[in-house]
Amino acid sequence: MEWLYQYLPTVIWCLFALLFGLIVGSFLNVLVARLPYEKSIFWPGSRCFSCLRPIRTWDNLPVVGYLRLRGRCRSCGVAFSSRYMWVELGTGLAFLALFVLEVIRPWHGMPGAAFDGITWTGAPWPAAVAVFVYHACLLSLLIAAAVVDAEHRVIPPLIPYTGAIIGIVGGVLMPWPWPHPAAAAGAIPPGVPWILPETVGKVPVGVQPWPVWGPLFAFAPAGSWKLGLLNAVAGALAGTLVVRWVKWLFEVGFGREALGLGDADLLLMAGAFLGWQPAVLSLFVGAFAALLVFKLPAIVIGVIRNEDVERELPFGPGLAVGVVFTWLAWPWLGPRLQPVFFDLPTLGVVVVVLSVGMLAAGLLLRRGDETPAPAEPVAK
Repeated sequence: MEWLYQYLPTVIWCLFALLFGLIVGSFLNVLVARLPYEKSIFWPGSRCFSCLRPIRTWDNLPVVGYLRLRGRCRSCGVAFSSRYMWVELGTGLAFLALFVLEVIRPWHGMPGAAFDGITWTGAPWPAAVAVFVYHACLLSLLIAAAVVDAEHRVIPPLIPYTGAIIGIVGGVLMPWPWPHPAAAAGAIPPGVPWILPETVGKVPVGVQPWPVWGPLFAFAPAGSWKLGLLNAVAGALAGTLVVRWVKWLFEVGFGREALGLGDADLLLMAGAFLGWQPAVLSLFVGAFAALLVFKLPAIVIGVIRNEDVERELPFGPGLAVGVVFTWLAWPWLGPRLQPVFFDLPTLGVVVVVLSVGMLAAGLLLRRGDETPAPAEPVAK
């Protein structure tokens, strides 16, 4: 029975994380169901949209309530969308995975996030829980925004703006390189450019993965609230501006509306949590994810069923996937892009090349999309 005593605490903690995610998922369903219609998320309580009768407490339990009712209202029998159950279950599993990655078996090398099944090792366990809760807020809001955008082609401003406030406050309270001590920034000697080969891979990954610039500014040293505020604000601005810039370039070239301001707001929120480098990269990763994960399957299904494929694609789900992938892969992605993100001339060249490329792509798409008008018949 020694294995039981060794692993039971870990299992209990994981179950708590799963249960926490299921409860949060239930609240996210409220956001998804009400925010697109500008309804209050606090009043009235959960009720059937058909007969308007309140849903009983036991019937409102995450996942279990849906299965008990077999997806139908107890009073009028109208079917509920299966989205309610999948959002709850998906959020619960996402919280469980995040808890394992950041608390049980930390993937990012942060101190204060290690549990061997019996005791917490490293820094005090509240640091690990703070990292998990902070990132769980970002994950929850990304799920809500993605689901709303997939259903209604809109991202309610309340979701990203609330997230941006949480991200900025968290950045001030947990500035880079927290939970590492401020002395961890000394891994790169002061005054040494962060683009040299000997500095690559030595930037500590914190709750805010990277500082806004390296070497650090004298007025915002490592571990100071000023650096945390600067990181969060710069990330929010970079996130929203890069979407607006790409939107403008593509619309100039293609001549049609591209992306949406909701996408800019979503990346504003992500930048407030993660800083400007992951936010900017998330846009391009998200575009690839939107095409590969969402558009390609739709094309394949359309070909199989011999049906027309809708040309417009909600970008919110792909962008949310891009943010999560970039954030979780940053310990691997960051060092490979370090010479670009901390060298202003190189960064400027990359921006110019990408801008010209997107403008040219828009022009080519416009040319291919234009069809010649039918010739007028000539009277004889």
